Amino acid sequence: MSWYHLAITTIINYTLSGGIGGYVDPLTFKLGDGVYLISIVYTLSPSDISGSYEVSVEVYQKGRRILLESDRKKIPQTTVYIVDGKEIIARPGSYRILFRVSSSGKESHIGFPLTIEENDHLNLSSLVFVSRFYEDTTKAPFKRGDIAFLPNPSATFKDTLRYFFEIYDVIPDTSKLVINWSINRGDKLIAHGKPQVIPVKLKDFSYRGSIPLAQLEDGEYTIRFQVVDIALNEKRVLKRNFRIKRGLALNMDDDIRYFIDYIASAEELAEFKKIKDEKARRLWIEKFWQKKDPTGTFYPLFRQRVLEADAKFSTPFKKGRYTDRGRVYILFGMPDEIRREEIGVSQKSYQIWVYYRNNYKFVFYDQFNTGDYKLTASNVPGFGVYREDIDQYFDFNLGE
Repeated sequence: MSWYHLAITTIINYTLSGGIGGYVDPLTFKLGDGVYLISIVYTLSPSDISGSYEVSVEVYQKGRRILLESDRKKIPQTTVYIVDGKEIIARPGSYRILFRVSSSGKESHIGFPLTIEENDHLNLSSLVFVSRFYEDTTKAPFKRGDIAFLPNPSATFKDTLRYFFEIYDVIPDTSKLVINWSINRGDKLIAHGKPQVIPVKLKDFSYRGSIPLAQLEDGEYTIRFQVVDIALNEKRVLKRNFRIKRGLALNMDDDIRYFIDYIASAEELAEFKKIKDEKARRLWIEKFWQKKDPTGTFYPLFRQRVLEADAKFSTPFKKGRYTDRGRVYILFGMPDEIRREEIGVSQKSYQIWVYYRNNYKFVFYDQFNTGDYKLTASNVPGFGVYREDIDQYFDFNLGE
């Protein structure tokens, strides 16, 4: 017996890069033959937003932008958790999506590929992670058919993993589906469920459930669902990464918690530097992060960027986080484009970092060819020499 395999896989959880912390979860659902809904669900840190924010979605196909949509949204001052979404109608194909959010001069973004494949039989939606199911559908922020839910774009759970996905294009009263799941940590199988045999009564329907996680320790995992149609001899696979994190409290053994140079105000930095007692410093920094990151979504992103800056930009004399490129990387994330130039007989090196949103550009210059690039100019106030006409400003003779 031969099987046709289709794996729809989310390798990473999409984390926003920039001054607004949050996560993005692109979900696809089938609406009809050749027609799909892309629901871009996101969560944002309210502490990074000043009353309102603008969200935009750009869709590219074969290098050409085919869609640009944007919305401005207001949030109440008492909001402690923002979850919302943006919906797009699409046909099967390969796309690149650029998601951006901005508020009061701060901006974050993420770009990612998305492919929609359609088969003659047995199609699946995305695997949706859920923070909460609602019995009363009138109180639910999101609905799919008779499923009312609050999505979980961060893919972070404590004791229970809740999920659902939709199954399409099966043969009622003829097909029987076998559905099972397994959880891995790396290459090691950690847990698995008992296969369920489901008689099919409808052509399209939803499959939902919850998996207890109490026996698993904190960390990163992968869950895999396998759906087999016995009558059609077809098999599909859904796979996603998730994490278990039972406490949002800051790890006080983590020295990065004290690295607030780029995100604290001048007044906060001055106040913090005056504190000499270690216990008082610890209490101050705990309160700082509780205020800065009440939902626990920003610090993991910030910490990861600091670690990546150290790995990418460190020199023999300086940690990467303290370099100019490290600062921009930590605040704005990975650039969408890096242009490299070598100019003059001495082959001095430049890097131009480009962020597509607002056309942000940062010009770095390796004056002594040591790998320590200095920020010389940008079209963002406060970063090097401010030049609104940044495309006309590349002084390639600098230092000659």
